[in-house]
Amino acid sequence: MNQNFFINNRIRLGKLMKDNSLAVFFSGRKIQKSADQDFPFEVDKNFYYLTGLNQANIVLTLFKKQNDLKATLYIEENDPILVKWVGMKYTKEEAALISGVNQVVYANLFDNHLFAYFNNSRYQSDCVRHVYLNLERSSLPGYTNQALEFANLTMTAKYPEVTVINAYEMMVGLRMIKSEEEIALVKSSLKTTKKGIESLMSHAQAGLYEYQLEAYFDWQVKCDGNRDLAFKTIAASGKNATILHYEDNNSLLKNDNLVLFDLGARTEFYVSDITRVFPVSGKFTARQKAVYDAVLDVNKRCIAYLKPGLSWAEFNKFAKDLLTQHAYELGLIKEDQEISKYYYHSIGHSLGLDTHDPTLYDWGIKEGMIITVEPGLYIEEEGIGVRIEDNVLITDEGCENLSSEIIKETADIESFMATYKK
Repeated sequence: MNQNFFINNRIRLGKLMKDNSLAVFFSGRKIQKSADQDFPFEVDKNFYYLTGLNQANIVLTLFKKQNDLKATLYIEENDPILVKWVGMKYTKEEAALISGVNQVVYANLFDNHLFAYFNNSRYQSDCVRHVYLNLERSSLPGYTNQALEFANLTMTAKYPEVTVINAYEMMVGLRMIKSEEEIALVKSSLKTTKKGIESLMSHAQAGLYEYQLEAYFDWQVKCDGNRDLAFKTIAASGKNATILHYEDNNSLLKNDNLVLFDLGARTEFYVSDITRVFPVSGKFTARQKAVYDAVLDVNKRCIAYLKPGLSWAEFNKFAKDLLTQHAYELGLIKEDQEISKYYYHSIGHSLGLDTHDPTLYDWGIKEGMIITVEPGLYIEEEGIGVRIEDNVLITDEGCENLSSEIIKETADIESFMATYKK
């Protein structure tokens, strides 16, 4: 991604900030896994959106005064001993080149700069009285992000006269509407995902474990020049496919199973999120085909229904009503409320830097959003779980299915797999 993208994102955020205000964003910290091991570092996506930097322990500040926006990066200085063990961190020049931030200093200046912002006695009118922080709250028990810690331990304790403003909704509003550069990266991710799905289908056979078949997708993603997956792949055969976020991926594939793969590649942090279902044997049974075709019908009709101005509630109701109708036809239910046994999630979510990209749901569905469309039916007693998920771009009058080239018709699936079953 070109630095102009990140510069423009900072300018857009600056236009939403009050005069004489400061925004502070943290890249995040490494999290200890065990003993001297850390989990792979995952950068805070709002920080990345504003800088393009992917490294722990960096701080970005944006100071707005009289419509002028000054950006400063605070990075760690390279330690010659640590460099021998873990490699080089960004130099000032590298951080500036990637982010387009001209002022890059070492992190030991951060506290002094804060004091100057909040205690400018010479020019009292320059004192910062509002601080924007990304106060997104985690659903993980006991987890507190750096911005929350900073709000409590620094702002409240040292600068109680300064008003803290949550920048989370401002950032979500910016990220929801995708630029041409972002759309191109999602499309690139989908091309890789398509290849990976075809690799899975071509290698499917009874006797493999789910994780063994999953490995073909991982391999294809990396061979295609992408280091990371969008998220941990769901490889769910038979009854496992009725568990929405099944992650064990350790059951043996059987010839009469359907197998559900919910997966995606990641290209420069932009992700795809696709679900496809296919028979291990290469041929659907009559019942499997009936359930699959019902879900496929809902998938197609939901995509055709999408347009700017729809509320998420309207979209969810439309999908649920269609699935309820099909559930009657499949003999699954006798009353409408029984659909909750066979369909128990919403129809989709935003997509971008995060698989479940943050969304302001009261905005409804707007042009420029990329969202998923993923109806499903989950019949535990029959060992059948079907979800068909596509990624669509909301356009001025409807939507464009960005994943339309990824195989999903039953006849096409059987024809493709027959080539590899000979």
